[in-house]
Amino acid sequence: MGQKQIKNNADVVISGAGIAGLCLALLLGKAGLKVCIIDPADEDTLSDTSLSGRTVALMNGSLNILKGAGVWPDLSDISNPLKTMRIIDVSRGDALEEAFDAHDLNAEQYGFNIPNNALRAALYKKACAEKTISLQLQRKLTAFSNDGSSVIVTLDDDTQIHCSLLVGADGRNSKVRDIAGIDTVKKQYEQSAITCVINHSHAHQDTSTEFHRPAGPLALVPLPGNQSSVVWVNDHARSDELLRLKKQDFEQALQAEIRDILGGITLAIGPQSWPLCAIKAKSLTAPRVALIAEAAHVMSPITAQGLNLSLRDVAALAESITDSARVGGDIGSQTVLNAYAKRRRFDIETRSFGVDTMMRAVSNDFEAVKGLRHAGLKTLSHLPPLKRFAMRVGLAPAVDEGRLAKGGSL
Repeated sequence: MGQKQIKNNADVVISGAGIAGLCLALLLGKAGLKVCIIDPADEDTLSDTSLSGRTVALMNGSLNILKGAGVWPDLSDISNPLKTMRIIDVSRGDALEEAFDAHDLNAEQYGFNIPNNALRAALYKKACAEKTISLQLQRKLTAFSNDGSSVIVTLDDDTQIHCSLLVGADGRNSKVRDIAGIDTVKKQYEQSAITCVINHSHAHQDTSTEFHRPAGPLALVPLPGNQSSVVWVNDHARSDELLRLKKQDFEQALQAEIRDILGGITLAIGPQSWPLCAIKAKSLTAPRVALIAEAAHVMSPITAQGLNLSLRDVAALAESITDSARVGGDIGSQTVLNAYAKRRRFDIETRSFGVDTMMRAVSNDFEAVKGLRHAGLKTLSHLPPLKRFAMRVGLAPAVDEGRLAKGGSL
């Protein structure tokens, strides 16, 4: 009370300067909309390009969305193409291996593996240069209200921003989602994912490898040079035990798990660990509010669906907003929000179900389940048409590609 409130205006306020929030801001800003981004991080954090254990494997449709935002030229040299995806099932005594080559789908690559920090930093740099985008850094959204025609967003310094639409891109513990009263469905996997980057003596040949193990999947995703990022899933106790190992002992344990397929290995970055869970918002919208990315859905990093799904949220919302703006419509109207939610519902539901099913199927030591996994891989190896169909399904669903994911303009 007593502190002066500063009022600003924007077309869209985005809470969250992560990859999804920044990408949405750039797409809308380039379309001429006035966008304000709120985030508690400072400039140094958002500008950090250092390599961490976290990388993102983005499929070609997602890369097209990044190209629409204007950032791909800054990332191509530090990213690595994903030309082959290999599955090795080691749950039985006899390891079974099957490779899926992008050329079988007449594609040069499935996508690229991109360092997480570098991607966010590239988006942040572009956002700072865009005149239609303003940033409220080291600030938190504390409240918002809807007067029927606009949203009044209040920050922790009592700044108020009036906008037509508020977007929650503020992660799995979304404040926007909480204030909007949107409930979630949550599931804990009782597993943790260890992430790190390794050096290796053998070339990865642009091949991403996923081991199917009873304890959980283990993925190796290529980076430029003789480096790969690692996602290694175990139960919490085993993950904690591995993190307590000395560097050399951790390297030996990992090398044994990946059966020397990359030759000798050494740790370059990490390791770190995160508990795995699944979260899904029961609604993507509230009056003049839309949720995207991890504010809307969280899933296991295995199968590389998470950020790809989030960028399809970004594209669908950007297209819905700009389509309305071009005809002079209300970009925060229920019509726009309903169009966004309808476009995203099937994709989110099927991907969430698919990843959850995959996690339960891969992290399973029942003999019957292991037999089904083996039989499934053998069937794909003997039926090329079915294998190509499975490869297409594993990428982005055609039902909600939109024009950005296809490489078109907003």
